[in-house]
Amino acid sequence: MLDRKYYEKKFATYPDLVSTADVGAMLDGINTKTVLGLLWRSEIKSFRNGNRYYIPKECVIDFILSENYQALRKRVMALRQSQMIEEDIDGYRNRLLAFCSSPRSRKEMMAFLSLKSPKLFYRLILNPLLETGELHRTIQSRDCISTQKYIRGFKVF
Repeated sequence: MLDRKYYEKKFATYPDLVSTADVGAMLDGINTKTVLGLLWRSEIKSFRNGNRYYIPKECVIDFILSENYQALRKRVMALRQSQMIEEDIDGYRNRLLAFCSSPRSRKEMMAFLSLKSPKLFYRLILNPLLETGELHRTIQSRDCISTQKYIRGFKVF
């Protein structure tokens, strides 16, 4: 993990009091609503003048060095991955269909597509392909089985 001096040098161009937009940029481009949520919950110390927030740069660095920031980064990264998948959903499905010319397990398919979220994989990719009949289960008697494999264009009865 990086230390305070690294972040002080990285944010040297920012003023001592930053705006919510600046905080968003400092926290890897998160949106202003997320920053406001952090301020409302006092996860980042700040003060208000009228309807504007002023955040000391040191408080932003304190937040980055806290465990709360790591949890926020995980949530943001998962959200960004889901947005990337939704933008190119047809590309993922076509690649998966080409990959499943021989029987493949769910883990193999997720690794092939470099996906980490099983929920996203099932909801956006696997279930729609099963519903349209483009992908079939090799073991039809049971849906949820650890040895289940999937294949393109071939149906086992």
